[in-house]
Amino acid sequence: MAWVDIAKTAGVYALVGLFHWIFRERFLALSFDEERAVKEGRSIRVWDFLFYASLGFVITSSVEIAGVLLVFSFLVVPAVCAVLFTDHIGKRLAIGWGIGFVVSALGCSASYLFDLPTGATIVCMFGGVLTLIAGIRKVLE
Repeated sequence: MAWVDIAKTAGVYALVGLFHWIFRERFLALSFDEERAVKEGRSIRVWDFLFYASLGFVITSSVEIAGVLLVFSFLVVPAVCAVLFTDHIGKRLAIGWGIGFVVSALGCSASYLFDLPTGATIVCMFGGVLTLIAGIRKVLE
């Protein structure tokens, strides 16, 4: 991968991140209080489209770099793990980011130590962590 490609991808991520930060209140209102959003006159279809279009840009550029399984593991597993433990959006973000970081570090370390393919090792690590966290959640019920 060339530095130009890395810069392009970083630019896409930065723009989408800034877009989501600026309009976070609207996206959160649509996700958690749709009735209020409608009463405030927000067009659900427009904001849904903008959310999914921006997500599509990130996924498309990420899949090109890392592959489908790795991208969707990073997208789904941390969010599922966070949902298992809290309803608060801030805590979910912290848990999700933490899990993504820890699993990335563990997967890269295992890949290096055991001379395994990095992407596949991280995907397997995500699967193991999800299984472990789901088990912990079941025990805590």
